[in-house]
Parts: sequence; C-alpha cells; structure tokens
Amino acid sequence: MKYSLTAKNLVRRNLEAKTSYYAELVNPGHTKEITGLLRIDSGLHADAFNPVISNSVLPVHIFKRFVVDYFAERHSGFTLLHCASVPFNDQELAEIGVMPIENGIAMAAELPDLGTVDDDRTLSSALTIEPLGPGDFGNYAAIISNELEDSRERRHLKSLYEKLEELPEFKRQRLKMYIAKWNGEPAGTGALFSSADAIGFYDIVTLPDYRGRGIGTAMFNQLVEDAKCSHHKHAVLQTVADKQDFFASAGFHSVGEIAVYEYHPHAA
Repeated sequence: MKYSLTAKNLVRRNLEAKTSYYAELVNPGHTKEITGLLRIDSGLHADAFNPVISNSVLPVHIFKRFVVDYFAERHSGFTLLHCASVPFNDQELAEIGVMPIENGIAMAAELPDLGTVDDDRTLSSALTIEPLGPGDFGNYAAIISNELEDSRERRHLKSLYEKLEELPEFKRQRLKMYIAKWNGEPAGTGALFSSADAIGFYDIVTLPDYRGRGIGTAMFNQLVEDAKCSHHKHAVLQTVADKQDFFASAGFHSVGEIAVYEYHPHAA
C-alpha cells in the first residue's frame, strides 16, 4: 500500500464520510460538493468541524467564492485538508486569509496485518477503556478540545457532542467513541469511523496530566482489536510527522501528505 494513490484516496474518502456524517447529524443539508471539493458546514463555530476537503487545485477566485466567502458570511472558520498531489499556491491562499499549519500524514494498512503496539509500561488496574456511556459525551468533548485556545470553539464542540448524545444510538452506529478513565476520572479518548471501504482511527488523545502512563497506546490497541471485528479490509488514519513512527510500528504505512490550512474570519 505504501505511497499508493488508491490508498491515499481511502484516507480522503474516510475523512469526507466521517466529517460529513457529523455535520449531517447536527446540521442536515449543509454539505456542498463541487468538482474536486467538499465543503462541510456543521453550523458550529469550530474550525475542525467545518472541514473543506479538496482533491484538486481550484482557481483561487473560485475557492474564495465557494468557501471563504461562504464561511465569512457566517462568521465562522474552517479547516482545509488538501489531499491532491498538486499543491495550492500558499501565497494566493494567504492573501484571502487561509493560512498553512502543520501538514498531516495520511496512513493506511491492511486490517488483517495490523497489530497492537508493545509498551514496556505496566498498565495499572486504575485504567479502564469503555464505549461512551451516559454523561461521557461532554467529557469526550472536553478532552479532544483541551488544547484549543478559543473558549468559544470549546463550547461549540461541547454542544456538538451533547447533540450526539441526544440521538438514538442507531443513528450514530457508524461512529464508535471510547473514553479512557484513570481511577474513574476521564483521561483519554479514541474513536473508530466506518465508511464504505475503510475503518478510520480518530481522536486518540490523552490529557496532559495523564500522559506517560501508556494510556494512548492502550487506547490504540483497543481500537485495533475492535476494528478487526468489523467487515473492513482496510484501516486508515491521519496523523502528524512526530507520531508517524508509532503507527508504523503497528503496520500502518505512509501513503502521502495532506496539506492543512486554517481560516479564521476575524484574522482575515
């Protein structure tokens, strides 16, 4: 699978399915597809949940019209995930307020070949990892938004997960979310999302006060075991460069980069 365009497309399609799935649950009818681009409006002022996923380079004036102006009118930011091998012109994007941040690494694996990661740390009986139960959705949102500086964005993420909790379980069955607790206190998160042709690993986060105890590794291993119970052949994820080796040790392969940009209307 290494460096396969087909494998990279598995990552992109899972990202598209997962992010539009969230948005359709809480803000139906606001996902827009044009040639080479998917614009997803969750209705929340939370950049990560207003993703724009591109698989080709649009002329900047068209991108401005269909994406930047759209979100600017709603006083909302967005995150651009550019999956094409041909890059955007960063200077042209910067002129319309769309700024690059750290690139993501797209990774994929044959699910039967995926293994767990050995960890020298002995896990304490204090650690439990379970699917989200009543009252856990707000804790999940607090963990994944812990490092966000924008308090408004944290509030909106909390609102999203509270809406998810209100939905009947069958309506969110493609999304499986887990919470790690240390002595009963929320400490980490992880999620699996099933699209048509792959299962995606998401939200593997540990709160700073609980890092160094092997919680993230234990969460990943739990996700691997549960993913293998699915019907899928492929597993995918997006990570950053300094975490790439960890996932590679379990059998994931890098299949290309994803250029990541952010837009904040107040900064434009």
